[in-house]
Amino acid sequence: MSQATLTDVSLDSILERLTQLTKLEPDWDSYGALPVSPVAFVKACQLLIDVKYALSALVGDRLLPSDVAPIADGSLQMEWRGPHGQLEVEIKPDVDFSYLLIKGEGSERKFEEKNQVSLSEVLNVVSQVLIP
Repeated sequence: MSQATLTDVSLDSILERLTQLTKLEPDWDSYGALPVSPVAFVKACQLLIDVKYALSALVGDRLLPSDVAPIADGSLQMEWRGPHGQLEVEIKPDVDFSYLLIKGEGSERKFEEKNQVSLSEVLNVVSQVLIP
């Protein structure tokens, strides 16, 4: 099986996971959580597709997030881990993204948090984390 096919299968499994998350009912966490927003779902899928096309030749299967999770306000979160840190991206139901970038280890850890960022800025930060 070629590398491209392996990546497609893995991307399909992440997209399937996102689809399953859209089926969560209101109060899925028993604390009043909202269901995943259809807008957040579409934006998350677009982000994955954009990451695949922008970075797959450079990072292979590492382009896939290590985790995808719902957030109680109807948002989605994707996490990437790479040679240059960890990245948590929140895909909100409105028009923006936010992220938390963690670089370094132990007492050298540095945190960068940004809200209301564009898709292109998120792609840039994902590439900073993943490209060796």
